Amino acid sequence: MTITRRNSPNRNIGRQGWKPDMICCHITEGAFDGTVSWITNPASQVSYHFVVARDGRIVQAVDIENMAWANGTNNSGGNVDNRHSTLSIVQRRAVNANLYTVSIGFEGRFAETQGALTTAQLEAAIWLFNHIKKELHRIYGTSDVAFRFNRNHIIGHNEIAPRSKPNCPGVQFPFNDIINFLNEDVTAPIPTEPLPTPEPTAPLPAGHSPSNWAREAWEWAFLNGITDGTNPQNPATREQMMQLLWNFYRRFIQPQ
Repeated sequence: MTITRRNSPNRNIGRQGWKPDMICCHITEGAFDGTVSWITNPASQVSYHFVVARDGRIVQAVDIENMAWANGTNNSGGNVDNRHSTLSIVQRRAVNANLYTVSIGFEGRFAETQGALTTAQLEAAIWLFNHIKKELHRIYGTSDVAFRFNRNHIIGHNEIAPRSKPNCPGVQFPFNDIINFLNEDVTAPIPTEPLPTPEPTAPLPAGHSPSNWAREAWEWAFLNGITDGTNPQNPATREQMMQLLWNFYRRFIQPQ
């Protein structure tokens, strides 16, 4: 894949000593070409580092070394106050979140897609996340940027600013699909669009039924996003157990 450059004036040079260690995902709420035109217009005062089109095209508008204007926060008490974030790290850092994030805008409108990506977007996203990780390590060094392909480091704008951006990137944004492909089964076929996520009354995945004695607990874990609902009778690795525990923590403990 290739990246097309369309430089935006809407950025800060440098990051005030911060090194980016999180990628923040956004939904553009507009068409690709219009979004690129908007973020390269100085009147908009908005930018992303990258924009990914529904057909898989990628534009870069801001260098990774510089701060884009995509998900800024402050400590003023308003809707974008750091203390409103659902992420404890954003609360603790208590600085503008643009300083330590790389932002990607994915073409789409929440009312139409709920954040789901096309197959081409998903393929481009996986490629782009790998590219960004390599660039972070090239620019800052592997020891200085503790970036990993997990939900600590790949986040949504709604987690940074839940009051002002509750639907960005959207409830169907495929965080788990992206992370699984980046970390594990990179040879598996990319899921075809759309990429559904469980609704409150969604059935368990076909062909993945638990034993009767475990059904209630399994359905509860599935509907609350702790497990993806597959392979209920397979043994779990320690990595998988830690992921399940982390999913539970993020869902029921961390938001408090």
